[in-house]
Amino acid sequence: MGMFDDIIVPKSYLKGLLTKEQEKLIKDNNYQTKSLENFLGQYKVYRQKLFIKKGKDWVKDTHTGKINFYTSFCTKDENTWWSEYEFTFKNGIIDKKELVKFEIQETAEEAEARDKEWKKITTQRRLFEKTLRYRFYNKISNFLFKLSQWAYQKTLPPVVKKTKTKEEKLSFWKHS
Repeated sequence: MGMFDDIIVPKSYLKGLLTKEQEKLIKDNNYQTKSLENFLGQYKVYRQKLFIKKGKDWVKDTHTGKINFYTSFCTKDENTWWSEYEFTFKNGIIDKKELVKFEIQETAEEAEARDKEWKKITTQRRLFEKTLRYRFYNKISNFLFKLSQWAYQKTLPPVVKKTKTKEEKLSFWKHS
């Protein structure tokens, strides 16, 4: 996923973009964005202006361009929603606001079905890990891995000691 920035956008700035039902679903004003510096910075929109947190202070930012911000949230009925917006700023002042996406990602029923399927797969994997076949081949695999690591270590060139004064012949089997 990489790094991103946090941006605080009060719910009041989304009025006019969302329906009344959508507005009721939103409980938080914290979003993520990859449209800015991507250094885990903190931004906020206040009085139509963009601010960045520097130390303990909020400083006006003169960003010009589009900022796409988004969040995923769950409602009381355990449905997961995705909301995404794009604000255009000119010299740090909001010029245009747009709703990009506001949709349900996963219903509670879909999440429950996914969890049941995951538990089923996990149970099958754990049962398989208890079989003789699995344990046998896992032991062989671990042994061969350790053997390959040992063999690789034998192919590394010897470290030359600075205190040696005469050169020694390298042996086929031994390190100097």
